[in-house]
Amino acid sequence: MSKFKKDNNKSVPGVNTSSLPDIVFMLLFFFMVATTSKESDPSVKVVQPEGTMATDMTPYKQRSEIDFLYIGKPVNKARAEAYKKLGMEYLLFMDNVAQSTPDQLYNVNMVKKWKLDKFESKPARMSTPIEGVITCVKADKGTPSGLIFDIRGELQDIDALTIGYAVREVNKKKEE
Repeated sequence: MSKFKKDNNKSVPGVNTSSLPDIVFMLLFFFMVATTSKESDPSVKVVQPEGTMATDMTPYKQRSEIDFLYIGKPVNKARAEAYKKLGMEYLLFMDNVAQSTPDQLYNVNMVKKWKLDKFESKPARMSTPIEGVITCVKADKGTPSGLIFDIRGELQDIDALTIGYAVREVNKKKEE
């Protein structure tokens, strides 16, 4: 009847997976190189103030030219209540280490030591002097300004004069 016979016994050829490990390792390598990790996870809650004309600090962070200070209310509710009873609400965190004592809300004297230790531990390839290393203050919008001025004074004593303040950028609406 028909000249061509259909062979229904043929199976589908298998998928060649010999290049699959190469692809997986290329993806792994890409994500390892392209991903930046958080240096620390602060234990304070920071509601950043709003600002305009903000500058992106990512290029500085990738070159190890930026250090972060966190000022905010403790995330730990028991600790927050204990400090609140003492009339204190804000804590200073440097690299996720609380620099406060029960009788004092913060110890700004530790800022100098912390900054100098951070500068000494920078990679050898970093040639930026301490004056050029940015100290970024991530402070809660309710943080007393006196605390921020005290930190600034401590940084000025060691000539760490490049200070940035983290804000949540608010885009201006164009008026038509």
